[in-house]
Amino acid sequence: MKVLAWPANLAPAPKAEEMTYVEPAACEPSGADTARCTYTVKITAAEAADSPKGAWHVAVLASAKDGGRTFVPEAADFTVGG
Repeated sequence: MKVLAWPANLAPAPKAEEMTYVEPAACEPSGADTARCTYTVKITAAEAADSPKGAWHVAVLASAKDGGRTFVPEAADFTVGG
């Protein structure tokens, strides 16, 4: 599972091919056909202060053991306050 948070005002949305280069989320099985994945971004206070405020999206690329892939450029949303 690859995860990328990106500001909503950034256009265009990331493409699946670009997700190859982002860090993976940590996933653990949580059922027969499911997993729970977490992703933590470590940034400095200065980086946080410089991050764009407002709406952000989370792009997700899920890859299966059989080679199948699913890409969702706006799988989740959150807001960075200011």
